[in-house]
Amino acid sequence: MARRALEGVAHPAALGLLAWLLLRTISGAGVGPPERARSSALPAALARWSTVDRPARVRAVVDGELSPAASDWLAALRRSGTPVAWEGAPAPVAAVDDPVADPAGAARVLVATPAGAPVVLGDRIGRLDSLTAGRTGATFLVRSGPPWVRVRTGGLAASAAMADSLVLGRLLLLGRVGWEAKFVAAALEERGWKVDARLALSPRGDVTQGGAARLDTSRYSAVIVLDSVASAELAGIESYLRSGGGAVLTAAALRAPALRALGAAREGAALGGAEPFDTAGAPRASLALVPIVDWSGQLTLETRAGRPAVVARRVERGRLMIVGYQDTWRWRMSGRGNAAEQHREWWSGLVSGVARAGRAPRGAPADNVDEAPLARLLDRLGPAAPSEAAVGAGLAVSDGLLFGLMAGLLLLGWASRRLRGAP
Repeated sequence: MARRALEGVAHPAALGLLAWLLLRTISGAGVGPPERARSSALPAALARWSTVDRPARVRAVVDGELSPAASDWLAALRRSGTPVAWEGAPAPVAAVDDPVADPAGAARVLVATPAGAPVVLGDRIGRLDSLTAGRTGATFLVRSGPPWVRVRTGGLAASAAMADSLVLGRLLLLGRVGWEAKFVAAALEERGWKVDARLALSPRGDVTQGGAARLDTSRYSAVIVLDSVASAELAGIESYLRSGGGAVLTAAALRAPALRALGAAREGAALGGAEPFDTAGAPRASLALVPIVDWSGQLTLETRAGRPAVVARRVERGRLMIVGYQDTWRWRMSGRGNAAEQHREWWSGLVSGVARAGRAPRGAPADNVDEAPLARLLDRLGPAAPSEAAVGAGLAVSDGLLFGLMAGLLLLGWASRRLRGAP
């Protein structure tokens, strides 16, 4: 009985080993260890692997930057019949380079990467900035507006190119003649914006700058309203916003009857300004503030003492921003050092956040652009293979040993049958 049991085990085991050998031959797993190359040596290895004497199997060890051409080349090798795998655990990173609506030129680089990862931004010349990613990734504002940037975190680096240039329209400033209108217009014009103004002076007439034109998206990128002065243009702001325009309103401007249809924005308890004016680290803390609270759908962009100071929301296709700070001209007049520059940067940033801009393609992107290198690698080659060290020596069995074991089992079964007289 024992001999028959041995024969019953030996024959199926030999057939199983034969099937395993066939599978290893088809997959290329049984033709010896693969030829490996790390990221830094991969370009030279790819050229060698693509010759007539190509290796039976290749494996890329992704421990550094991987170019788009390298990912595509590995995929081409696989399609030509060479078994290709990759190993490693690179941190995922993706980047987008988007122009900012700013006449001075700027780019906003958005980076997706795990929280806590160190992120380094650079361009063709060298390093530009660095920071640690938060829960939502990282954001860089690059004033030089380079057409091409690289973002590195861990071993991988994502590269992004600015696909479009922006075509900016004019700005329309509405309010009363006074210090606030004077210095807001000055800040925006110094930044490079073309400003038309309609400023109330007296019941007999207004002060105007620029030709009279209808408020529409074909001419104006944004409108700024500094107070609730009655103006014919106020009635057209709602339709201008819904058609895709941008608007920056002060809390005082919301009291105008023509603007109430934009939503019920309740004013909180006002905070008075500080004297003497802070000329150091936080000049806006010295400005009077009317917080905007309980505004449906608002996104709070800036707070002071836990109260919303700058809020925004969508109005169909347009963007609306409300500023609670009052008399910002004091910042420019009372501040010292670079107060004028800070005031100009702040107001320009508000307008850029809502401004409508047309887009003009810049041409074909650079060949080396790879906005999501890990996603590209997964798309070309699939998931990472386990490292061969992790597989274990017990599974690293040569084809010769498997063939000998199979032959031994067949011989054992044949000898057992002959000894008991079976055919």
